[in-house]
Amino acid sequence: MKTTSKTRKWLVEVLFVGMAIFCLPLLSIAADTDISLGLGVAAVPDYEGSDDYEAVPIPYVSVTWESGRFIRLSGNRLGANILAGGTWQFGPVLQFRSKRDDDVDNSAVSKLRKVDNAVEAGAFVGFKASNWDISAQVVNDVSDEHEGMLATAKAGYTMESGNFSTRVGLSSTYADDDYMDTYFSIDADNAARSGLSTYSADSGIKDVGIDLNMRLRMSDSWEVMGLLGYTKLLNDAKDSPIVDQEGDDNQFMAGLTVIYNF
Repeated sequence: MKTTSKTRKWLVEVLFVGMAIFCLPLLSIAADTDISLGLGVAAVPDYEGSDDYEAVPIPYVSVTWESGRFIRLSGNRLGANILAGGTWQFGPVLQFRSKRDDDVDNSAVSKLRKVDNAVEAGAFVGFKASNWDISAQVVNDVSDEHEGMLATAKAGYTMESGNFSTRVGLSSTYADDDYMDTYFSIDADNAARSGLSTYSADSGIKDVGIDLNMRLRMSDSWEVMGLLGYTKLLNDAKDSPIVDQEGDDNQFMAGLTVIYNF
């Protein structure tokens, strides 16, 4: 069942209010608070399933309290941990998903109906033990664009040596019918526009991925963060003509961010 527009708007309002309340301590930041600001650039597919790539900016903002609570913007994701202690993490999440329109490089996909930018809201829970971390996240579209739900599971291992740290992560995402229909199905109208065959994509495991996050601290204030990622589209996402005929089920990304620690 689709979440109603009023319910989605109510959910995002509650989420924003909750995050605003959580951010009130920023008005009186104490000495035990770590603040980091960064900006970078990444090469990513110009739509999900594309074999063409584009450069996008990577903003990075992190405020971490001694208690282990934090609020963090990294790329298209804003999240906050409201639990103290550092072992367990839980909190709200906001995500931005870029539009797919006639600006993409692929001539057939560019003729499909435009899918506007989407905002997704939800929550995550995570657990950290020694160098290991696991987490799960569920988000729902609150912008009336794809009206879908995504559930993502992640696990990672971090290695540190002096001023250099490396995290290797694995992930997998489940997408519901609404999400899959918006981004991977082709109805009769879109088939006539693009020349692609009609196709109906159903819910299921959308992808699996692996990523490598590397951080090098240059000084007490400056550090550089590099990210390499590979995602394999699966099942109905992989078999969509948008991917199978016009794109690639192998999705890569690479990014570099410069961070200043206050």
